[in-house]
Amino acid sequence: MGQEVVVLDGDSLTIKSLLEITRKGKKVELSEEAIKKIKKSRKIIESKLDKDEIIYGVSTGFGKLSDAVISPSERGILQTKLIKSHSIGFGPFLPDEIVLGAMIIELNSFCRGASGIRIEIAELLQKLINEKVIPQVPSVGSLGASGDLSPLAYIARILIGEGKAKFNNEVLKGSEILKRIESTPIELQAKEGLSLINGTHVLTSFAAHSVYDSINVLENSVLAVGLTLEAFDGNTRAFSSFVSNLRPHKGQIKFAKAILDILEGSTLLKTEPKRIQDPYSIRCSPQVHGAVLDVICHCKRVVEIELNSTTDNPLINLETSEVISGGNFHGEPIGLAMDYLCIAMTDLGNISERRVNLLLDASISGLPSFLIKEPGLNSGLMMIQYLDAAIAAENKILASPASIDNISVSANQEDHVSMGFTASKKAYQLVRNIVQMVAIEFYTAYQALGFKEDKNKISNIVLEIFNFISKDIPLLTEDKFFDEEVNWVARKIENQLFTDIAKKKLGHIFGDNL
Repeated sequence: MGQEVVVLDGDSLTIKSLLEITRKGKKVELSEEAIKKIKKSRKIIESKLDKDEIIYGVSTGFGKLSDAVISPSERGILQTKLIKSHSIGFGPFLPDEIVLGAMIIELNSFCRGASGIRIEIAELLQKLINEKVIPQVPSVGSLGASGDLSPLAYIARILIGEGKAKFNNEVLKGSEILKRIESTPIELQAKEGLSLINGTHVLTSFAAHSVYDSINVLENSVLAVGLTLEAFDGNTRAFSSFVSNLRPHKGQIKFAKAILDILEGSTLLKTEPKRIQDPYSIRCSPQVHGAVLDVICHCKRVVEIELNSTTDNPLINLETSEVISGGNFHGEPIGLAMDYLCIAMTDLGNISERRVNLLLDASISGLPSFLIKEPGLNSGLMMIQYLDAAIAAENKILASPASIDNISVSANQEDHVSMGFTASKKAYQLVRNIVQMVAIEFYTAYQALGFKEDKNKISNIVLEIFNFISKDIPLLTEDKFFDEEVNWVARKIENQLFTDIAKKKLGHIFGDNL
């Protein structure tokens, strides 16, 4: 077992380790203790079936049909029929990393030994993950209670040799993929179909990737503010520890300190400010960005609890051998957290757009209009704010909470659903929008810094970022196509190249424990 393996035990999966599998290609292994738990929980189920005990979804139908008792000879058939009947969705297929993440989260959930599956199910799921088999899962169909029934059914189809999935850049039938990885279709037994589709794994995968990317874009937003402050000749006194300590929210304190660290060496820290007070989008950035940081930290805690939870139903108690019906499949914890994240990230975009406006408005910034020589003949960066505003408008729609909605289903048996899948899916999209907005601020501030005659007066970190960009993007001297240049900046944000520059000098931006 080397560094390229993440061991799943049901208790220690983190957002970071999940993404090391989905984005960096690490493989998974099951811990010895997890294997023991899985086998023990299956023995409990089989023992109860031998005694003809009535167990929901094992010896009965599902949802409103739970009063229907299923004969022993039909219990395996019931589970296969469940996969077939619940494979209903539409829309573009989910991103590969989201589907793979859901499979990992599901396998980690099985490691807790509360689901009653055979070890063969876990082993095949592990193999599919390690072979990077990506089931094709439609993006619409889950209510986030009972978990992600529809999308998980599409994943489960591959285990029984049905459906389609991507494998080695080909889209193949499930049966063909199993042949290629030298496996055979699973014949589902009692409880197993239900365990495979009854969980919050897909919405949690969306949430985990969204939180990780939110942390990255927020760290980059600190650098963007640093560039804007230098270009705007901003007043840094508002970032003093004296101010933050009088209102000791952790996020505000961390953000203000990070700004001062990034501006180390700048004459802004040593000279009289150009203005007594800057506009709110600069002066209040610790209060706004810091509040966003606090929201992200909350969401991270919620998601990492969910990563190491069992959201199946019914659940097997390994200590007492009881089988208990509960509601862990309900996606409300993640749904609420993702709606919260959407609201916070939307306002992060709002304040960034306002700083872009400051830099483009000559009457406020003192810089050339729209950051171009000969404005009038040239439009410069006029349209970049239009793009910023369009993204901001879309974000406000995406920030509308999904978790406040409810539509009763299954003949009112499932009369309250979380819509957590929708909340998580839109968070994933919204965070990508914010990457583009922060890229716009980077690009605008970079062009504004080009008008500073003495670059030695700006901080070392800001200067290094400026020089890094200038190697690939020449400063604007006349109108040109620059959309691909903005996209270039966005890719560098996603790949953490700007934050790497800062972290080489500072060690971290907000602290090692984020």
